[in-house]
Amino acid sequence: MELLLLFPIIVSLIVASSLVAHFFPLVPVSLLQILCGVGLSFFIHGSFGLDSEWFLLLFIAPMLFNDAWRFPKRELWQLKAPIIANAIVLVFLTALGGGWIIHLLIPVLPLSVSIALAAALSPTDPVAAGTILSRIKIPDNLLHVLMGESLLNDASGLVAFKYAVSATMLGSFIWHDALFNFIYISVVGALTGFFLISFLDWGTEFIRKHGANDEILQVIISILTPFLIFFIAEEVEHSSGVIAVVVAGILTKLRNNADYNSSFEFDVLSESIWRALAFVLNGTIFIMLGMQLPLAYKNAIISSHLNLFRGIIYGVLVWFVVFLIRAIWTYANEYLSFKKNPNNSSAPSLMGSAIMAFSGVRGAIALAAVLSIQSVSGDAFPHYYLLVFIAGVAVILSLVVASVMLPILTKRAGAVSSLPVDVQLIDQESEFNINEIGQREKKHKFISEESARIFQLRSGVQALKLQLHDAEFGNQVVNAKQAVIYDLVFDRQQKINDLQLKIDQQSAKKLATKERDFRVIALTAEVKTIEKYRGQRKLSTPVYHANMRGVKWSLRDVGRKRSFSFQWFLRLIRRTLQVAEMKISRTDSVQAKKENAMIHRARAKAGIKALTDYLETKKIDKYDQQAAFNTIINYRSWLAKIKASRTFNKNYDASMMELSLSALKAERDAVQQLFEANRISRLLGIKLLQEINFAETSALSADGS
Repeated sequence: MELLLLFPIIVSLIVASSLVAHFFPLVPVSLLQILCGVGLSFFIHGSFGLDSEWFLLLFIAPMLFNDAWRFPKRELWQLKAPIIANAIVLVFLTALGGGWIIHLLIPVLPLSVSIALAAALSPTDPVAAGTILSRIKIPDNLLHVLMGESLLNDASGLVAFKYAVSATMLGSFIWHDALFNFIYISVVGALTGFFLISFLDWGTEFIRKHGANDEILQVIISILTPFLIFFIAEEVEHSSGVIAVVVAGILTKLRNNADYNSSFEFDVLSESIWRALAFVLNGTIFIMLGMQLPLAYKNAIISSHLNLFRGIIYGVLVWFVVFLIRAIWTYANEYLSFKKNPNNSSAPSLMGSAIMAFSGVRGAIALAAVLSIQSVSGDAFPHYYLLVFIAGVAVILSLVVASVMLPILTKRAGAVSSLPVDVQLIDQESEFNINEIGQREKKHKFISEESARIFQLRSGVQALKLQLHDAEFGNQVVNAKQAVIYDLVFDRQQKINDLQLKIDQQSAKKLATKERDFRVIALTAEVKTIEKYRGQRKLSTPVYHANMRGVKWSLRDVGRKRSFSFQWFLRLIRRTLQVAEMKISRTDSVQAKKENAMIHRARAKAGIKALTDYLETKKIDKYDQQAAFNTIINYRSWLAKIKASRTFNKNYDASMMELSLSALKAERDAVQQLFEANRISRLLGIKLLQEINFAETSALSADGS
């Protein structure tokens, strides 16, 4: 059957299986898609395979990029220790230890083949588990660890799988060469992903600034990005395209969160298109597995005179080995964390370890890895069809067992407790007056588009400011809702500044000069505060150097517009230097974390106080007011997040949607007011209202991602 005809059939089966799963939610959609693939195989003669490089390029690259792009950055950072441990250490432990045990249990499989099988099954798949987890409630920290490790363990699992396949085909394996090669492809792959996504971001920003604001074009560029990065990393740099794509996806996520110039229409379009693409790719993988199972059964069971029952038992044994390693690892990890820090860690729980173990459902990445072997060696790879059959049984079993056990275990585990949040803020908000719009354009019937947008944004700012509570200096307690207000106001104020630069460059440059001056005042106060705490011996040497280095680099960059990628790179360097200095000086990491929180709080307070003290001794004009507001609101947002807990993050996300919609409602009313006053044309009014509609859709969809 022609490939072009096969593709719409596969997509139709994906849609049909999803509809069936909607009406029968107890059945995982991935299992239905495998069954669809089995049925489709009876109408197709021969095997269906892709070249391994094309397979990884077409399926793995976009899937990993999408997972990295959608993952919440705060949870990724807060749970970095268990995520990295599960994504790297557990994967290699499963590949090597699990492969050795599988070889002992199934002697027919050579050791290198067993390791390849274990490595392919080591990554977890959140999409395969999605339909199961959507019906139950598991603790947020477990859910975020699952999401985080699935983002990173795909890379480590595929790297381990690649080496095991190479060792099988070449018949030898040199440890020091493999270690050097692993370091090379990992480091070069990460750097390739970083520099390529930075270049693409710069190019996108460049064409956007020069009028190419077509959101569809930008979405197409974002879709092509993982394919381009993977291809260059693999074919040009000979490094890991998987790692390059993951790094690029994470940076894209961070950049999108920090880009206040991003179009809401682009956010909505890219979110919808990427979800559709991931939906099709994941479904295609499971259907392709189903298409391979009858052929694998024929070649591995019938042709080899292997009993079907024994073949299924092999699959069950492999699944149980991988499951048992994950369960023991999870419990041991929790036990060691509790022994090391009993005050901040929960006691190890067999129930929690079981939930974590059963949640590690295997899926598309594992299947893609196994299916890609055929194009490398075909039937020449030892026991290829037996490998596919065992992997298929293990994946199906992980889906079925998770569907049955997770609802039972989570029901017994009961509700999840929440941690309290205690985030302090100082100072009253600086006065912010909105001037009348269009003063210079009264002689014209319509105001300019820039002036209309400024009026719209300022209306949103005013609506957000009404949500703030009055408080005395030093006594205000900041909750997540207030932190959201500061962030939303700051983003809108930056957009206003850019629009003012287009209307009145002289005034905008004067405002920028004021902001630079205030920024220098605040940063100078931060330097003095760091020196003060160092003199009082409240800071260890690594924490002192890291904070002083950050402030001095910020002072050097005052007035310069650095790209987000460059700023992120500088933060990474500072963090790396701090970690290295801590290791050398043997500074306790828990104590360093407390010191960092303390000095960050003190720095933010010192910056705000220095600005307010300066303003009290000076006669200020409207530029001083606006520049001070822009600077202080940024410090307020930072201060509000310093002691953020997981509860804070959850409340922050909920408040973000609520307050975004509230501000957008005020902006909609402002546009309507301009239109009714005959200050803007009907065409411009429709355009602005349409953008607000996109912004509302983006705010609603962001809450679910």
